[in-house]
Amino acid sequence: MRSILLKDCSWIITMNPQNRILKDRSLYIEDNVISILEKKEKVQADIIINCKNKIVMPGLVNAHTHAPMSLFRGYAEDMPLEKWLREKIWPLEAKLRPEDCYIGALLSIIEMLKTGTVAFLDMYWYSEEIVKAAFTSGIRALITFGMFDLGDPDRRDESLRQARSFIERSKNMCNGRIKVGLGPHAPYTCSREMLEAVRELADKEKVPIHIHVAETRHEQADFEKKYGMREIEYLEKIGFLGEDVSIAHGVWLSKEEIRKLAEYHVKVVHCPVSNLKVAVGGIAPVAEMIKTGVEVALGTDGAASNNSLDMFETMKLAALLQKHQYWDPAILPAWSILTVTIHGGNSVLNLPKACIRDGNPCDLIVLKAKQPHLIPVHSKESLINNILYSARGSDVDHVIIEGKLIVYNGRVLTVDEEEVMREAQETALSIIKRCQG
Repeated sequence: MRSILLKDCSWIITMNPQNRILKDRSLYIEDNVISILEKKEKVQADIIINCKNKIVMPGLVNAHTHAPMSLFRGYAEDMPLEKWLREKIWPLEAKLRPEDCYIGALLSIIEMLKTGTVAFLDMYWYSEEIVKAAFTSGIRALITFGMFDLGDPDRRDESLRQARSFIERSKNMCNGRIKVGLGPHAPYTCSREMLEAVRELADKEKVPIHIHVAETRHEQADFEKKYGMREIEYLEKIGFLGEDVSIAHGVWLSKEEIRKLAEYHVKVVHCPVSNLKVAVGGIAPVAEMIKTGVEVALGTDGAASNNSLDMFETMKLAALLQKHQYWDPAILPAWSILTVTIHGGNSVLNLPKACIRDGNPCDLIVLKAKQPHLIPVHSKESLINNILYSARGSDVDHVIIEGKLIVYNGRVLTVDEEEVMREAQETALSIIKRCQG
């Protein structure tokens, strides 16, 4: 493995338990192990990157997305969620082919890598193609097998058969860089029998579960009318909840549901941008969840319902929404949101907490600090404020994953960006033609 020296870093945000920020140090990386060097220490390395006027920090985690949906970016806009799904998205998805999902996933991964995301959690169809795209690109990923049955026993049996096959073929990929799991769509699209079978399969194979829950008020109201209970209560009743479960959205949760999530150690992934865009009618009670002991992470959702996969944008909006919701500008300060994104995201993906310290592996991103919107820096604390409220994905210069240089000077080294964008454009138009005729 080639060694890397990040020389003369202006700032290093360690994300260690003491929230230490180092100034004017270098980082030496060999065999995916970090050494922090004092200013005068000199070492040789295969790759030397000048990090003067740069910020080094652990990479970001996108804990909920649907990577192939980048192909639908901008196609269906300004519509209510249910209409958007039934009239636009689901008809397109019915025409998808495996090779479409591969190129769509690669397009999303390129965007994520270039904007500082080093790991993501995905739920979609043709999951093996997403595994293949993640493997090719060098990113970390937890790929969950998307499934629903709408009460159809034949569809349920086939989906479960495919899920078992997917896990068997994919779960040992890349020495843990790529993990797999189960992705039942939601309590309202999966029968009780399917959810119980998913729970049983997850226990047997020891893989995590990711599911959409309580995204809209309409969803919760309809579910309560049909089953006489809210979604979390229902999932508890059928024995579905556990520490291996993460839920996406969690906007319309009661205090009692939040308490149950904490009791069962269920994690929640907040997707502020897409929730606003599809007008779910509320703001996820993130501060209440954290106060109650629920582990929270952040996600972008798919590019069809967000348009951007930039986690810097997501972090800023998540912070602002909580301030607005609770009428308290200090409710979740910058450090808290950064911790939710990095440590919370790693927890959802079942990865070690990312921190920069001697002898530790850590996926890193390097940001350009000499940018008009990131100046001035008054103190170490104001540096974090700038990262949260001012930084952009376009500030990312380099990305290192598993001790390997994946992005250099803003370019992804593992795939041909131009070719992927060309193929993605052609593929998107092809899918629409198939759908129309």
